Amino acid sequence: MRTFVRSFAILVCVAAFGGAPALAQNPPAAPVPRAAAPSAGVPTPIVAVVDVALIQEQASAMKSIKEQMQKEDLTFKSEVEKREKDLRTADQELQQQRTLLSADAFGERRRTFEAQVTESQRYMAARKRQLDSGFSEGMRTVEVQLNTVLREIAAERGLNLIIARQSVLLAEKVLDITDEVKQRLDKRLPRVAIKLPPMPK
Repeated sequence: MRTFVRSFAILVCVAAFGGAPALAQNPPAAPVPRAAAPSAGVPTPIVAVVDVALIQEQASAMKSIKEQMQKEDLTFKSEVEKREKDLRTADQELQQQRTLLSADAFGERRRTFEAQVTESQRYMAARKRQLDSGFSEGMRTVEVQLNTVLREIAAERGLNLIIARQSVLLAEKVLDITDEVKQRLDKRLPRVAIKLPPMPK
């Protein structure tokens, strides 16, 4: 499953922490020039962090999508196995008839069999595209609602930057809004019904 959260922005921070004293034999480091003051038009970052992986795993909507897709995958697997079995049986029967049929008759049946193989391959490819499309549409539904929740929380808290936890090396616990995001998302979207597009004729 692809990651479905679009962060408002990506921020790379370098934090300065108090380290061990410098060794006596090392000369003192040259003073680092002060960075130019930020432009007056650039707002001070007010940051929050969201654990995207946890939401993908535990959100009610995501669980409902996974459950439905697992059932669809089992059905798809059964279809593949049945078609493969039918084609193997047809091929075996064709080989048994090889010595009983004329060259023209055998060639005709062989072409019919190859057409069946091609049709089966096309069908299964279309079936896979159908499942992928249904899954993608369900994920887009979650993405839209999740972004709405993030924007609501950002507005309420005055946030101007929300970062995926997976992109952060260190963050204070107070900055993590994952639990609140999950609770609101579960309330707003407890379930997503997967709708598969019609198969092409």
